Amino acid sequence: MKINKLVTIIGAGPAGIGTATALLRLGIENIQVIDKGEIGQSFLDWNTKTRFISPSFNTNGFGFPDMNAITPDTSPGYYADSEHLSGESYAEYLTEVAHYFKVPVSTNETIQRIEKTKDGYIVYGEFNNYHSTFLITALGDVSYPDQKRLSGYKHGLRYTELGDYACFANQEEVAIIGGNESGFDAAIQLAKMNIKSTIYTSTAGIDSESSDPSQSLSLYTRERYREVADFITIYTDIRVTEIATVENQYILTSEEDETFPIPGKPIIATGYSNVQSPLIKNLFEIVEDRAVLNSYDESTISKNLFMVGSQVEHEGVILCFIYKYRQRFAYIANEIARRASLPIDPLALQLYKDYQMFLEDLSCCDTDCAC
Repeated sequence: MKINKLVTIIGAGPAGIGTATALLRLGIENIQVIDKGEIGQSFLDWNTKTRFISPSFNTNGFGFPDMNAITPDTSPGYYADSEHLSGESYAEYLTEVAHYFKVPVSTNETIQRIEKTKDGYIVYGEFNNYHSTFLITALGDVSYPDQKRLSGYKHGLRYTELGDYACFANQEEVAIIGGNESGFDAAIQLAKMNIKSTIYTSTAGIDSESSDPSQSLSLYTRERYREVADFITIYTDIRVTEIATVENQYILTSEEDETFPIPGKPIIATGYSNVQSPLIKNLFEIVEDRAVLNSYDESTISKNLFMVGSQVEHEGVILCFIYKYRQRFAYIANEIARRASLPIDPLALQLYKDYQMFLEDLSCCDTDCAC
């Protein structure tokens, strides 16, 4: 079946649902959202111990929405009655937003390929084909672990596949590859089970002096780490390039050809890169595992193809948290309306501006703190 819409959004996570809501509220109703799973599927797939590192705290009445909200006037914290939400709770919040704002979402639709045409894009799904002038990718990142520099990846366990950590119950120590949020979270959860861990990393987020949480550990994780630091050993200046097994012994090899015997399968927490997806990798120029975008967060080689979400890096600013990348939803929606010569609801646009959710000039995004 052929479905024609002005805008197609791939992904029904916070970026996809948030952008769709912005389009609808500005008055652009000829849209569709597609996801291979359910709404918020990547959050439903979180391991059961993972929590949001950014706190949900409702200050909407003062023009600063809950940090994890995707619209100016909702609060996942109030919705879930929790400050650090689980993945399941956040997926429920996203589903409620989608239902409340009547976002048209096609779930459990596997996309097989994307074709660029002279007047837009065709997204070929398992059940339907979706034609549109504008295409927005909101793929998220957890489905696309950055594994190009790590040989023998199959011998490890991805952080996103850990479940409830029960598989480590009989181990005394676990190796972790990667020293940022995911790596430290895994180490903290293991410590709560009285299991020691060793982190192997080129740089450790705990050592960063940056006040940008994209570059250093969040305060939430730092606080939790201090409580269990005695259980965690950190080896820095080590970039692991290979996981191997020799006679039932797991061995890590570094870029400098150092070898480290480890007690069992390591946890891999080395980050993500959604441009590895075969669906979109040929539609964007790629530099250092990130899509190159113009000032509209649009592909530099595919007109009217936009990217939203945690993998957007624009003008040197990494928009990897919800409170950052949500500021571009209405901006892109407004640009689509301009290109399509469609009127918008000025009050809705002003709402996004009033609530710090319409970021035009990224040069203002300085994270230095006076103290």
